[in-house]
Amino acid sequence: MILVTGGTGLVGAHILFDLCSKNLQVRAIKRANSSLYLIESLFSFYAPETFLKLLDNIDWVEADLREIDSLIEATTNIDIVYHAAAIVSFSNKDAKQMLKANIEGTANLMNACKINNVKKIGHISSVAALGPSIDAAPLNELNQWEVSTNNSAYAISKYGAEREVWRISHEGMDVVIINPSLITGPGDWTKSSTAIFKTVFEGLKFYSLGRTGFVDVRDVSKTIIYLVESNITSERYIISSENLSWKQILTMIAHAFNKKPPHLKATRIKAAIAWRILKLVGWISGKEPKITKESVRSSQRERYFSNEKILDAMDIEFIPVKRSIQDTTYFISKFYL
Repeated sequence: MILVTGGTGLVGAHILFDLCSKNLQVRAIKRANSSLYLIESLFSFYAPETFLKLLDNIDWVEADLREIDSLIEATTNIDIVYHAAAIVSFSNKDAKQMLKANIEGTANLMNACKINNVKKIGHISSVAALGPSIDAAPLNELNQWEVSTNNSAYAISKYGAEREVWRISHEGMDVVIINPSLITGPGDWTKSSTAIFKTVFEGLKFYSLGRTGFVDVRDVSKTIIYLVESNITSERYIISSENLSWKQILTMIAHAFNKKPPHLKATRIKAAIAWRILKLVGWISGKEPKITKESVRSSQRERYFSNEKILDAMDIEFIPVKRSIQDTTYFISKFYL
């Protein structure tokens, strides 16, 4: 049997849909207070006539990555694990909880998998866990992590989680890791990377000068399932479709929503002033600012990613980012507006 962690999140929900579409029985972890709205919406969006039947293939169990006993129970009689659960945040207030959940939670899951003799683990990491680019060259799977004050808490948590997966690999378990770039695709526009769609919809005047990789969530799901079902083991793969500027992405999203695209350049100095002002406003109002020091720093970087290794490993034609954005805005308009 198959287990999916993070089944109510963006990546996990798509993995569940793809597995259920193959008529596989899947066990999925959720927390007691987790909403199933996203997964029910996605299933009905992709398979309007059969989604209820597909949903019946999922056996939901309550477990917490911070509680190893619940994970030991969840992984009982499991052969394959897709580990998609993670906290994604660039807010300082979430840093401690994120580090604990992403690193310690992954360690607990790996230990539970070993106790129950799981055959193979597919871990969804992030390009945040890669080292820095040298001379603006595209990052590949050979890049090495470097300790730096420029590393965000999220990056540190994803790197730490990867170390736990490699640890269990060295102890004899079969694992594969994928490192997706920034993920787009149909999802909850109040969470993780999809939240940028809500920001643009509500009106965004500024664009940052940075550039990064983007990939559709459906390609993330497709690649991890292929790799887990293959004989490939102890390998990692960057999953990225296109390297684009933030101005290009934000403009595409704005046009898809029929909104005015951002037209003011946010230089490093302006961005630094902005997050400090919003932080002060947040202290006064008690509301979490949408822009933080970490998110500003990330959006100003120029990072390029190579997808040559995954293209050599499997036959895949990545969904164009423009189409991904159009599909995402259509999904949001249908289920969140």
